[in-house]
Amino acid sequence: MGMLWPPICRLRNSHRFHPPLRRLLQAAVVSFAALGLGLCSASADNWNDTQIRKLQEALIWTTDYEGLVDGKLGPGTVEAISKFQARIGNTVTGHLSSDEYIKLVKLGTANRAAMGFKQFTDDFAGVSVGIPLSLVSGPSLTKWGKHWDSKQSGLSIDTLRFDSDVSLRDLYTKLVSINKRKVAYERLVDNDWFVIAALEGDAAVYVRANLVALPDQRSEIRGFSVWMSKNRPNGYQSIPPAMLSSFRYHTDQKNDASTNAPMGGTVVPVSSDKPPTVVENPPPRPIKTTGTPTSAGNCLNGLGDCPLLTFK
Repeated sequence: MGMLWPPICRLRNSHRFHPPLRRLLQAAVVSFAALGLGLCSASADNWNDTQIRKLQEALIWTTDYEGLVDGKLGPGTVEAISKFQARIGNTVTGHLSSDEYIKLVKLGTANRAAMGFKQFTDDFAGVSVGIPLSLVSGPSLTKWGKHWDSKQSGLSIDTLRFDSDVSLRDLYTKLVSINKRKVAYERLVDNDWFVIAALEGDAAVYVRANLVALPDQRSEIRGFSVWMSKNRPNGYQSIPPAMLSSFRYHTDQKNDASTNAPMGGTVVPVSSDKPPTVVENPPPRPIKTTGTPTSAGNCLNGLGDCPLLTFK
């Protein structure tokens, strides 16, 4: 019976059928719902933006999803749902039931809590981002922001703030071509921001940077970088996309990653035939900066220490 429900739910919402047939199918669905099953209401097809963001963030922490948390039920999210269902031994439909949704959120929350993932606002670098505090020590102050490190965990994290004395594109071009990196993913958008995921030998490198326009002063480049050793556990692959989801370079979403619940709001459980209600978090606050940014040109030209160029 469970295998039939996702197609039936889709038929209920379809307009491609001849009216009499459609009315017949709709009547059948209503009859089944009257029995108390109510399974169509659990389909992610009917979930709102906040609920979809919630499941995307949970899927990141179960290592099933590495995409952006955008509140859209796209092919990448559906594929991640299918991976999750297969891994827990359920029928693969690409559509979560309410019970599967709740199980996913609980598992994602537990995995996140195990890494001590908390939002950190760096008022020097002018960024706010989630940090897996259970895995690293710090932070220590650097010329470009804050630094967390753990040789035992094989993990190094930096927040970044540079003066835009070189273009974002020039910095991007440098970072995709140094140290014989094997770039797994790269994206530069409108000379405004970029993401780079690469391998250096067996180590993994991840960099995110944004060009930040400031009133009455030179623009800045703000972001973060992650380095992970070749012996990293599989669960570490959750860290970069989770940090990307939490990353703010202008504002900080108060408490958006300061609890053990995945970001995107607080879960309020309801009856088992509906997805949990999600209460939105408070609006973001501006991030105030202190001090002055270091030169991006020095970093680009290899002058002095630079976390973007001199990973372990």
